[in-house]
Amino acid sequence: MPLTNANFRYDLIIFDVGGTLIGSHQVAPFQEFLAHVGLPASDDDARRFHRKLIANILAERDKAQGKGANHTELDQWWSKVFAKTLAHRKDLVEEMLRWLIAGQFERLFDDTMPALQALAAMGIPLAVISNFGTHLRDLLARFGLLDFFDPIIVSAEVGIAKPDRRIFDLLAKKVNLPRHRLLYVGDHIGDDIEGAQSAGLDAVLIDRRNHHPNAPCPRISSLTELERYVHPPSQPAPAIVFDMDGVVLNSPPVHLLTWQRTLAPLGIELSASDHYPLEGLPTEVTAKRLTERFLGEACTDHEARQLANTKRALFREIFNPSFVPGIVPLLHDLQGRGYRLGLVTGSARSVVDESLVPTGTADFFEVIVTGDQVASGKPSPEPYRAAASRLGIPPAQCLAVENAPLGIRSAKAAGMGCVALETTLPAERLSAADHVFLDVQSMRAWLLAS
Repeated sequence: MPLTNANFRYDLIIFDVGGTLIGSHQVAPFQEFLAHVGLPASDDDARRFHRKLIANILAERDKAQGKGANHTELDQWWSKVFAKTLAHRKDLVEEMLRWLIAGQFERLFDDTMPALQALAAMGIPLAVISNFGTHLRDLLARFGLLDFFDPIIVSAEVGIAKPDRRIFDLLAKKVNLPRHRLLYVGDHIGDDIEGAQSAGLDAVLIDRRNHHPNAPCPRISSLTELERYVHPPSQPAPAIVFDMDGVVLNSPPVHLLTWQRTLAPLGIELSASDHYPLEGLPTEVTAKRLTERFLGEACTDHEARQLANTKRALFREIFNPSFVPGIVPLLHDLQGRGYRLGLVTGSARSVVDESLVPTGTADFFEVIVTGDQVASGKPSPEPYRAAASRLGIPPAQCLAVENAPLGIRSAKAAGMGCVALETTLPAERLSAADHVFLDVQSMRAWLLAS
């Protein structure tokens, strides 16, 4: 099946089935079941029954991870869930299991058919890997899905279940395509995302109800997003370059505290309004700016280095790396969609190494430009121009994300678009940016909609 279409990032999209293409999300089938077995079947009865079942499925779902190498273990898991739901009528468990195998509880999700039709019309081949019983093909045929997929790999047929990488290996060998050109789509982090990634495939989580906002992987809220997901990104820019402090790291309060302690022996009482507008400057430059403002004369280069070293030592002692809420999931989302990512900070490389590298977050960024790697820091355009140069693309094809006026000036002077987050300063202090967002969640919505 070797294809490789330069218009798309993937040559094959592989789907999970249960919870991804079909699900037990509608109440009507359960109302029909209640009536069928002679139990009260009013609308309220059906909704209560459905809510209880879904709650039990969610409570037990992680215990099903890795199950499906044979039909029996899946039946046993479902029987346990049904027994909890029908605690007063366990005699009905077998009938409920029969309905399940016949596909009488499942329905297509509203986005399933439009997404599959759009992808097929684009000429992108589709496949299935699912932890399912041997009746899966009959079920897919019942819902008009069977002809979309080739190959179809079913755990109960091959004797291997996700997240075992061997089931993904089976498909990779069958289609003979580079693994980075294969995208897996599923609804479970363990079975689907971690399983696919362990085999070298890209993966995206379908999270229709936003149950996993902090998932360590890219997410989509509808399968119809795949139509854009498979294209190389271009809007709002193919590369996004982040400031670090106050954008990635939730560090400005600790920077403020350590500057306060560093400057207190000089009689300087530093406030947030004094410090935050200077964010982005190299540490030695900040020392000179603050001493000039409060003492009437800037400290010498030697004194600036001493103050900077004291401040850094205090920061190293106090700071426990934490992130701006929502930023790490956003980095997963952007990387998964093919955006090229960079980092530009006024902090020294040692701060990046101590704060970001141990968390693994530095791995998101193709290039990292620090304050001690450039001759002129922010608000000079040099740091952002250096990032664009290292990425190998023009600054006009980069979007900067900042939280301080000096950083915005630097990015705009470099020829980049720039958006800002209100993590340290209010919107009116960030008005030079193209867009200002209250938080990462609102910025994520704008970025992905673009």
